[in-house]
Amino acid sequence: MSDFIYHTTETSANEAAKVLSDIKEGIGFVPNIFAIIAESTPALRGLVTLNDEYSHSSFSAEEQQIILITTSTVNECIYCVAGHTAFAEKIKMPSEIITSMRNQESTANHNYNVLATTVRQLIEHKGRVSQEIINNFINAGFSKAQFLELVMGICVKTFTNYVSNALNVELDEAFKPYAWQRPSDVKQQVA
Repeated sequence: MSDFIYHTTETSANEAAKVLSDIKEGIGFVPNIFAIIAESTPALRGLVTLNDEYSHSSFSAEEQQIILITTSTVNECIYCVAGHTAFAEKIKMPSEIITSMRNQESTANHNYNVLATTVRQLIEHKGRVSQEIINNFINAGFSKAQFLELVMGICVKTFTNYVSNALNVELDEAFKPYAWQRPSDVKQQVA
């Protein structure tokens, strides 16, 4: 992890300390991803603001988690897959859907599959998706506004995915039961 540290309200700048305090009040603890990003007050504020705006999107709580878990699996982020698995369980998302998303498999829910496919296509093709992908999204009953909200979800999650992957952010105790292994790591072990 180089020399990055997990900040607390005592070790971070005043404004970042306030943000960390608010996070702790909201979810009961400060996840390590926020603690490490607290090194930069603007980065922490930006992440929290984008997260908050995304949480107010027109997607249901389950749909939001589908987008976040799918982004994290495509980006192979061990930390974020575990964290969003915990959050998905907290909102009582069915375990078979969580497992399917973690394994990048289809579910029995057509709209969840459309969301996951759209996310994967956007990430894998760096945003350059076919009109067919966008049409499939709209034809599934999603709106043009939701397409933009989906891209926002990818953005917020890619931010934490990249920080976590680059700095090997440790799983919080609350996330350890949901540990996930990168598919590319599994392939290397088999070879």
